Amino acid sequence: MVSRTSKEMLQSLMAPDLMELVSEKSPEKRLELLRCLTDAYLEQSDQRPSAEVCLLDEIVKDLLSKINRTDKIEASVKLSKLPALPEVLARALATDSDFEVARPIVRDYGGLLEEILVDVARSSSQECLYAIAGRPVVTPPVTDVVAERGDQNAVRTLAANKGAQFSSEGMQTLINKAESDSELQVLIAGRTDLSIEAVGKLLPMISEELAARLGSKTIGFNGSVMRQHFTDWMRDRNKNVAVVDGYIDGIRKGDLKLNDIVIELIRNKRLLDTATVLSSMIYLDRNYTFNVLTKGNAQSTMLLLKSMQLSWPVVDSFLKLRRAKIGTDIMEDPVERHEYEAIDLVTAQRIVRFMKVRRAAMARSGRNADFKMSQVAS
Repeated sequence: MVSRTSKEMLQSLMAPDLMELVSEKSPEKRLELLRCLTDAYLEQSDQRPSAEVCLLDEIVKDLLSKINRTDKIEASVKLSKLPALPEVLARALATDSDFEVARPIVRDYGGLLEEILVDVARSSSQECLYAIAGRPVVTPPVTDVVAERGDQNAVRTLAANKGAQFSSEGMQTLINKAESDSELQVLIAGRTDLSIEAVGKLLPMISEELAARLGSKTIGFNGSVMRQHFTDWMRDRNKNVAVVDGYIDGIRKGDLKLNDIVIELIRNKRLLDTATVLSSMIYLDRNYTFNVLTKGNAQSTMLLLKSMQLSWPVVDSFLKLRRAKIGTDIMEDPVERHEYEAIDLVTAQRIVRFMKVRRAAMARSGRNADFKMSQVAS
């Protein structure tokens, strides 16, 4: 049998016809040889001369290049269940451009070196990042990269993963992405490994209900410190709400200028407060306005801002803040001044009026009133 003959040859690793066996065209024999090579590699690998290790690496690479996609996927699934693999084999499968080949290794193989996972996370697709985020254990160097590069599905999976470990930088990145993602906020708040520093950074962006839940959790903190932190946050939050209410009242009375207030809030990176002020000017609910301003496309955002006659410097600053806070994945090419100024003010205001009427009607009927403003832009 090929299996027995292969193992006999591999006892010496220098058999003259070993490369002939590698050239075998039968898929079954190639897979069998790959399994034999793995067995031979792992048996007393610490005592094996470096020349033999190099030879095995070359043979493994050659074999993988000759295995078709279906068989390579099968091999990846089976090999991912082993406690250990030759590093060259694990790296080759984990970095394969075909996600179906890479997935079993990056998701399930427990022996995958941290440095390989980091390399994969830095250059792989969102599908691969999602698979990495769900591993039973994800170490801080890996979570740093996934938190930075991952899309909504990947970072939510990472936040929900009890086996994920975070550096302070990685947690900060995750919290930054949670600013406009209420579900991610809930997932982060539900973790039992939050530092007091992370709690302090999370509190300003979440609802009072979620903050109360976070403040009441037993997460290994000194209780008095946690209570004081929460009390301080509530005081600052209430003070901040009062200031924003004062801004709104001043703008409506004509004592303050909308452009001046908005640019001040933008300079202080207060995206939620900016949405609060803007929504009050057009009498749309804050959450809907916030979603349009942060998650909508550039056209929807500009229409909303144009309806309030905001100047271009304010709009440009807002779009830059949005990119910094939310990320670039939702953004089109940077908006130019002439594009904004070309929007007809009357049309923009008509669209906003239409939106308010439609949302009110849908609210009365109990239907979801969220839809893109661009749908009525024509």
